[in-house]
Amino acid sequence: MRKIFVFLLLIASIAVQAQNITGKVCFETDRSPVQFATVALLELPDSALLTGVITLTDGSYLLEKVKPGDYFVRVSYVGYKPEGKPVTIGNEDSEIVVDTILLTEITTEMGEITVFGERLKGKEMVDRTVYAIPEVVSKSSSNGYDILKKIPQVNVDFQNNITLNGSSNFIILVDGRQRDKEYLARLLPTDIQNIEIISNPSGKYEGNIDGVLSIILKKEARYGMSGNIGVSLKPFHKVTSAATGSLDYSMGKVTFYITALSITQGLNISSSNERRFASIDSTTSMYGPGTIQVAVPSVNSGFDYYVNDRNNLSFNFSYKPISQAVDLSGNTTLFKSDNPLNTVRSLTSSNMHSDETSFSLFYKRTFSKPVEELTSEISYYIFNSASENDFTNRMYPYNSEELTSTYSRLEDDLNRRNYLSGKLDFVYPVGMNVKIETGYQFYYQTMGYDFRIDDQEESNLFEYAEFRNSGYAGVTLNLKKFGFQTMLRVENSHIMADSVSSPDYSCFLPSANLQYKFSASHNLKFTYNRRINRPGIYNMNPYWKINQNYSITQGNPDLRPDYRDRLQLTYTWNFGSNYFSPYLYNEFFSDKIGSRYSVIQSPIDGSLTTISKPYNLINGYETGGGLNAMLWYVNINARVYKGHYAKYTEPSFTIPARDYFSYAITGYAFANLDKKKNSTVFVFMSYNGVNINAQSKTYSMPIYGIGASQKLKDHNFGIFWLLPFSKEVNFSRTETETPYYTSTDITGIDLAGFVQFQYSYRFNKGKSVRKLNRKVEVDSDSKGTVIGG
Repeated sequence: MRKIFVFLLLIASIAVQAQNITGKVCFETDRSPVQFATVALLELPDSALLTGVITLTDGSYLLEKVKPGDYFVRVSYVGYKPEGKPVTIGNEDSEIVVDTILLTEITTEMGEITVFGERLKGKEMVDRTVYAIPEVVSKSSSNGYDILKKIPQVNVDFQNNITLNGSSNFIILVDGRQRDKEYLARLLPTDIQNIEIISNPSGKYEGNIDGVLSIILKKEARYGMSGNIGVSLKPFHKVTSAATGSLDYSMGKVTFYITALSITQGLNISSSNERRFASIDSTTSMYGPGTIQVAVPSVNSGFDYYVNDRNNLSFNFSYKPISQAVDLSGNTTLFKSDNPLNTVRSLTSSNMHSDETSFSLFYKRTFSKPVEELTSEISYYIFNSASENDFTNRMYPYNSEELTSTYSRLEDDLNRRNYLSGKLDFVYPVGMNVKIETGYQFYYQTMGYDFRIDDQEESNLFEYAEFRNSGYAGVTLNLKKFGFQTMLRVENSHIMADSVSSPDYSCFLPSANLQYKFSASHNLKFTYNRRINRPGIYNMNPYWKINQNYSITQGNPDLRPDYRDRLQLTYTWNFGSNYFSPYLYNEFFSDKIGSRYSVIQSPIDGSLTTISKPYNLINGYETGGGLNAMLWYVNINARVYKGHYAKYTEPSFTIPARDYFSYAITGYAFANLDKKKNSTVFVFMSYNGVNINAQSKTYSMPIYGIGASQKLKDHNFGIFWLLPFSKEVNFSRTETETPYYTSTDITGIDLAGFVQFQYSYRFNKGKSVRKLNRKVEVDSDSKGTVIGG
């Protein structure tokens, strides 16, 4: 009997130890979640500290294995008054849910003025930087693009083109769903809770991207209609216009949406080219004016269905047709030993039409444990394009009108690309400080390229198919002072293509993040990752394309992927509402694709011309440093770097080693002219430095402009002036140098009077009534051209 009694006591003691306390912490002003607040459990009546945790990104916390008794849950967060709730646990309780704890911001009184924090504050995590969006910032912004302009590491230009850390090679996630930038037009600033920047993507993401911009929406069930419209117009010289519109209709758990965008741009351009062939002391010099007209409409539509607190489903459809027309006339002079011999007059017309369509279905399930979640997504993408390139050359003796020869050529380029992708991701927490992530993705794509010459069928069909399987696994550890994440992604690609000699390959893509937190404001982060860049269809098509000056471009179906290994050390300092983050990096690259230029006889007239073909030419390294900062009202991203390309040698061909140096900077500065922040002036500037290739380098010009905006309730009026007082500018210059051939190509654009007027209006005819569990993730995770694109 005594043994039975002891056994029952043992069972009872085990049951007592299994009780948990859960709850949520929110800001008092807008009821948005407080992430990374400190939650302490104090034993009453002596207030002895028993344990503590930090809140997750949805503001939730979990205190595990608490014995029956009286306690006080105390929450503290920098800049806010400590708050708490008393809790009593009985013997029969298995889980105690504490009422939501609301935090009130500490204010500073200066006479009759009350000062609140008004700018974004960044929180450094082991694998990302998280920016909570204060209410005052969202209310002073017109749309999602306006908020992004105030995020360090992110820059948005006057046409809403986005770069992350100076790169456009990143993906956008909205509540975990991958979306294009046009989707952002539907987001009301008041809907955005957090913006997360992932500069070192882990194995969870595709191996070819440089970053992730993740937008987390507020977890509210909404009813009614909301949306926004916007128009911009450049009325002078060639007209440029843009119009956007979005509409959401919400019925609590279900929201239907549609977003539309239309951009048209017309510009006067010019093109000049000078080529010199050293072996025969021959030079060609060409210059000609022209025009370019681009139309880029797009539409996004779909629904978000939050089935319950554990399950949600989303569907998105997007369609983007693009049209581009370029017309150029040119005069080319042919020299022999610097003496002019002939003149060639050219008319060139290029028309491109493409359309891309995508469908995606996203599902997410969360579980009772915070952070634990299962997500799956399937996507289908269709792309088609057709280009018609037509030129006519007429040759005359120099300073003569006697026609000696005529050559015309019409090429029709037909491209298509389809892919089907599916992925499955699972996150499992181990206690409150560790989580394990794993996932699988398949990717099947087909590509085709074909072209006709002078409306004649040619045997130029190039077919390519790839089936890729990817898997990843990793662990994240978060302690008070120390954070660590490591992950490995493994990919295997099976390729079926014409003329490809090595179709299959596998790769290992590791990543690691190591973080040390000196304090809440200072931290140091060391990161490593290995990335892959795969050649595209335009690089692999093996057939010749002949340009107006008879130069030839050709793809290479035997191209291999190239790899980059990057080490980076980043220091971050948050002071006040400012963010200052310098970094140093060293990057090693192998098998980088570069164009190799050779001199051959033209198949048109037997004269010397060039043929460029991509190869895996480049091995080397790059070392540099940079700064990402938001200092008061200036958002700046800057980088200085130098590098080295190793010598490339074949039996009959050599590219000598070369060193290079360059820098890049992008910045946005704004100032509010009134206390309510309704009147704003701003300055934008961007310079992308020099792009170095194996045998060429491309210079781009600095882009800058000034603007102002005025907000009147839900209406916003703006003006932007690009490159004030400029006329025709050399937008880009490419210099190519080989032992046998040198060339300089310059593209000019007439930007005189590039003044753009803007208007936007947002409305919200609905209401928010309660919270929904949209996000519980924590510490880890086409060819159209317009100016600035």
